[in-house]
Amino acid sequence: MEHEYMNSHKLSICANCLALGFDKPLKRCAGCGMVDYCGKDCQKAHWKKHKPFCNLTQGKGSKSAYLDAQDPELAQRILIDAYRLRTAVDHDDGDCDHGIWYVDGGERFPKGAVWAEGDVYADFQQWLDLAEQSGVLSDWWRFEERMETMALAVDKDAEESVWKPIDQSDLFKRYEADMSVRTAMLVLAELVVGYEGKGPAMSDKWYIEFSENLDLHPEERARLISKSVQEVKKAFEEQGLGDDSGGK
Repeated sequence: MEHEYMNSHKLSICANCLALGFDKPLKRCAGCGMVDYCGKDCQKAHWKKHKPFCNLTQGKGSKSAYLDAQDPELAQRILIDAYRLRTAVDHDDGDCDHGIWYVDGGERFPKGAVWAEGDVYADFQQWLDLAEQSGVLSDWWRFEERMETMALAVDKDAEESVWKPIDQSDLFKRYEADMSVRTAMLVLAELVVGYEGKGPAMSDKWYIEFSENLDLHPEERARLISKSVQEVKKAFEEQGLGDDSGGK
C-alpha cells in the first residue's frame, strides 16, 4: 500500500543507483512489486541484495532466508528494530499498547495478545522467545547471540534502544539507503507475532479477507498508510527534495 502511494506520487527511488522517481520513470520489481528500478541493468546489479527481501514478501523459501543473508550484527539490529517498529505500529494503528507504550491499567491491550503486559524488558524478552519459535532466525543464533541482542536492545544510549520510540524516517539513512528494510521488518514481525499480535496465522485466509476489506473501504487503506506517508515526506523534505504531486 505504501509503495503504491510513493510510486504514484513519484516519491520512490531506484533501489540500485538511488535515482529519484520524479527525475526519471521507474519500473517496479515484478516479483514483490515493492521496489523500483531505472531499468534491467540496475535490477540485475541489485538482484543479489534484493532476492532475500523479494522472496520474503512472496512467502518463498525458508522463513530465515532474509536474516540468513545479513551479517550477524546487522541481523541483530534488524531484529531489534523490527520489534520497535511493531510496537509503534501497534500503538498508532493496532489499538494495542505494549513495550514503551504500555500504560498500567490501560484498556489498549486486547485479549489474546502475545505481548507481555508489564515492562519493556519483559516485552522484548517475549519478542525474542516468539522469534526463536517462529523460524525466522538463522542457524548461527544461539544463547550467546540472544544475550548480545539483549545487551544492545536495553542500552539506552544505543540507536536501537527499545526504551526509545523508533524514528521511521531515519531507517533509510541508518540502513544504507535500503528502501525495503521497513517493509522487511514489518513482514518479519508478522511472521513472529501475526497480524493481530495473537500469534502467527495458520493460513493466509486472514490476509485475503483483510485485502478484500481494504478494497471495499479505501478510507481505511488511507488511514493505515498515513503514518508511513508522513515519514516518507519528512525524509524527502530533510534532504531538500519535494513532492510534485500537489499533496494528493
